[in-house]
Amino acid sequence: MRLIKRLDISHNIRQLMSNWGLLIILTFTIFVLPLLTSFVRFRLFEIFISLIVLISTIATSEEGKPKVIFQVIIAFVAIWVTRVADLVVINYLATIWLVVFFMLRVLKFVRRLSRKEDVNSLVIIEAINGYLLIGVGFGILIDMVTYRFAGAFNFGETTQVNHIYDSFYYTFVSMTTLGYGDLLPVTPVAKSLALMITLCGQFYLVIIMALLVGRLLTSSDPKE
Repeated sequence: MRLIKRLDISHNIRQLMSNWGLLIILTFTIFVLPLLTSFVRFRLFEIFISLIVLISTIATSEEGKPKVIFQVIIAFVAIWVTRVADLVVINYLATIWLVVFFMLRVLKFVRRLSRKEDVNSLVIIEAINGYLLIGVGFGILIDMVTYRFAGAFNFGETTQVNHIYDSFYYTFVSMTTLGYGDLLPVTPVAKSLALMITLCGQFYLVIIMALLVGRLLTSSDPKE
């Protein structure tokens, strides 16, 4: 019994630290990095995206399955090595695999969140992380689409780093259905992706958040 309790406490501490760390890194990447200088910002962007993918993998991995984390590390090593060696095709394939893997982990993160019965402060942090992770994942997809299909979005001629943050900016504006209209999808692929981003953002709010709020209100009801 003591061993089980220790394992539960260890698991809870790991979840708490990974989710708090994920929230801090997501907030810094989305809101602070655009304020830095171009060179430092681009290097930090790559570092922080790597940390986001790694920590979100840790937060969604089951006990006793470290192989998932090793897969992420191997993918990052492959991307960096092929970039230095100028192996464009392999680098592109490794990047696609990592993005797909990341999106699947985000889906797993949200699915696990929707099954939470006891809503507490940790679950609220996880809910915020889930929303931000969806935005980051779609932002990376938009950046890949605009890199592969020139003119997919009307981002114009910008530097590489500004292009990345245009992708993030457009993603979160679309997820919240603000629709400023300064950045627009142009091609059918871009428009399809834009619709997916908007629907996923709203589905998260009206389904996942509604479930959590309902359970929170039920647990706090004095009549229960």
